[in-house]
Amino acid sequence: MKRIKIFAGIEGGGTKTSLSILDEYGNVLIESSGGPSNPWQFSNDDGFKIVAKNINQMVNDAIEKVSNRSLIGKEIYKLESLTCCLSGTGSKIARERLTQEIHSIHVDYKVFVTNDSMATVFSAFENGGMVLISGTGSYCVLVNPLEKEFKSIDEIESYSSGGWGSILGDEGSAFWITVQLIKYIINIDDNIVKPDDLNEYNELKELILEYFKIKSLREILPYFYENKQSDKIAAMTEKLAKIASLGQNKTLLDLFYKAGYELAIRIVSLIPNYGDDVKNEIEIVCTGSVFKSWALLKPGFIRGLKTQSVVTKFCLVKIDGNSSIGACILSSKLCSFRIDINLDKHTSKLDIIVI
Repeated sequence: MKRIKIFAGIEGGGTKTSLSILDEYGNVLIESSGGPSNPWQFSNDDGFKIVAKNINQMVNDAIEKVSNRSLIGKEIYKLESLTCCLSGTGSKIARERLTQEIHSIHVDYKVFVTNDSMATVFSAFENGGMVLISGTGSYCVLVNPLEKEFKSIDEIESYSSGGWGSILGDEGSAFWITVQLIKYIINIDDNIVKPDDLNEYNELKELILEYFKIKSLREILPYFYENKQSDKIAAMTEKLAKIASLGQNKTLLDLFYKAGYELAIRIVSLIPNYGDDVKNEIEIVCTGSVFKSWALLKPGFIRGLKTQSVVTKFCLVKIDGNSSIGACILSSKLCSFRIDINLDKHTSKLDIIVI
């Protein structure tokens, strides 16, 4: 009996994790989701062990569900490989550590670990491209065209800007936007800066106190230092975007303008890495919750793009659905197997910017 090759892919970050399984014919057999999978997020425990255990459980549960749907059963499928595209695994040390933890569970398939942006790259591009991520954190990556088959993550030529985490970077992310507002309100309270609009300041301060269920700003410290709640902090940006979209709150409009600028200059920083292949028009996949507020980001984004003059047209697209599909495709490529799948159905136009 011929067994059908299947490839698993996981895309995860500080808030949630998505898993997909494709068969060798490009059929999506299952999609599922779970909690956070950034191994550095579990400060009180060994995050790598926790993430490895959770991933293994997700894969086993998915395989069982797929097998139960088959009349022949589990033996019809052969899981060739699992590729985990996770935030927090950008360094080789982190990749190797998580790979080792997953192997220690005694899995019988190949395991590859890389950063979360790779899932988005291969969800949209057959042969590499640029991705800009802005969710809980922010990150921009360029994967140059792949000229040959590859069997390890290290063989993929990629360049990145950002991805340094909330302490050292993540400019333009949901976490960053919320923190910038909180710092601005704190500076007013500390009499370091004067509010441009006293009513606006009072409204924003009250919003922060209400959101975090606190009575004074000092009570916000445990959210950052005692038991850091990145997802909770980042989620406030959605509320800020709704207020900013009304067009009346100058503080928030300026804040989203700055976020757009910060994201755009990540793109600009990577353009020289195209080398001789750079064209005056490039396509970029934009993904993450912050891009739901694209209209607020766009003015600052355009200003950021204008800090260079090599590229004059930017075609921005977004992922429709699950980026873990791209992790599955990468998983198959790492096994020297090409899945014939139409990537266009996974993307749609966000905007076209000509400068």
